[in-house]
Amino acid sequence: MNRFRTPALENVIDLAAGAGTSGEAGEPSGEATEPRTLTFPVLVPIDLTDTHGIEITLPRLQEMANAYDPAVETASLNLDHNWGGPSLGWCQRLWLQDGALWVHYTDLDPATVELIRSKRYTRRSAEIALNHPTTGGWYFTGCALLGNARPAVAGLPPVTLTATPNAEAELTTLRAQAAEATQLLTSILRQKAELDADRRLAELGTRLTPAMAKLAKPLLVELLATRQPLTVKLQLDPTQPAADVAIAEHLLQILAAAPTVEALTAGRLADDVPGARATTLSLSPEREAELQQKYRFTTSWGFQS
Repeated sequence: MNRFRTPALENVIDLAAGAGTSGEAGEPSGEATEPRTLTFPVLVPIDLTDTHGIEITLPRLQEMANAYDPAVETASLNLDHNWGGPSLGWCQRLWLQDGALWVHYTDLDPATVELIRSKRYTRRSAEIALNHPTTGGWYFTGCALLGNARPAVAGLPPVTLTATPNAEAELTTLRAQAAEATQLLTSILRQKAELDADRRLAELGTRLTPAMAKLAKPLLVELLATRQPLTVKLQLDPTQPAADVAIAEHLLQILAAAPTVEALTAGRLADDVPGARATTLSLSPEREAELQQKYRFTTSWGFQS
């Protein structure tokens, strides 16, 4: 028997022979199990000059995070720095977070998953190339899971498994959150539209009768409660092409530009509003005669029957 064989190496040999494919302890081999991943801090700044001849600084960690690219070299996962045999997982992401270098491993070997789940391997040791042939600088090339062996960087939390998110369940959750956010936004927009409508109508002053405000406000609220202004193409100037005009703004402009609108509506429309009274406008005799002739209109009543 080779004197360099370790429990970890025996496990790699077994994997190469096709053994050790169970998920949970006692599960039959080949039975479908929930996919698992590994996400954990692999390195922190530390002076290893005495033991490894290097000092790991925060800029070095940032350098490795910036340089990492699976297309250049994907960092593998092994046990006890065993560089032979199959990879037990592949690092998809490497990033700096809270002063530590973090890794995310996927495609984990089922037998290795069981070793982690049963807490046989809970430590880690990073593998680094100090002069990578492609990047020319420090590069994270792999991670060894350790059992009995003591890591050079102590104090990191135990390596544990994380479940791979169920895509369908996550999508359902996101849709529910989006629907809730949409409902909340709609409520906020409507409340704002109510206030804006009251303010904009109040700015018209006595030009607007209570009856007109009662009729105009619901429409104005609906127009103002949208995320994007509702528009219509109008050719306001015959010499210019038609342009998109906000309906709410144009409605308010129409109300503001009608000097006789109160007199024209104060009679019949105001009858339904308690306390509403007709208002007499100062019209010239010529204008009053013109309105009388065309619309059967009087300043004391409005339209006649």
